[in-house]
Amino acid sequence: MFFRSPTSPLLAAILILVGSMQLFFGWKYGEAAKGEATAIGVITYISGGRSRSYNYEFEVDGVKLQQDSGVCHTAITPQGCEVGAQVLVYYAHIPVLETRLQEFGIARSEKYFMGGWMVGCGLLLICVYFILRKLGRDSSETVESEENGHEREPNVLHIVPDGESPSDSVGF
Repeated sequence: MFFRSPTSPLLAAILILVGSMQLFFGWKYGEAAKGEATAIGVITYISGGRSRSYNYEFEVDGVKLQQDSGVCHTAITPQGCEVGAQVLVYYAHIPVLETRLQEFGIARSEKYFMGGWMVGCGLLLICVYFILRKLGRDSSETVESEENGHEREPNVLHIVPDGESPSDSVGF
């Protein structure tokens, strides 16, 4: 059974680790949302297939910047998120420049949801693993005692004084 295998706590640890990273990014985007500003940018390059990365450039205080983002939800023109299309760029200095083609508040909510879900599933998986191991240990002890025909007795130490046999001693 998967839940009793050593793979289960390993998967749980990975879920908790990745979920914690998602929660950290959610916190980081929440901080960025407090001081976010916007600028108009242009998509310069799109890479990838199913998982796209959007390269864009924009200008802040007379300085041209080039960045990339894994999402594009801020297309301004009907052209959408295609090369040459204008996009709304969200940026914040927290203390380094952070940019996205998505509002930081929305990104924060998405990261918190995904991180919370992953950490919760990881903790649940660990609980199930230990509960099933405990139940499995108890049931194997029950089966073992039933096979021997008697209940498992605790180990009791009987001390007998020198020169007396166990039958001569008086129990207290």
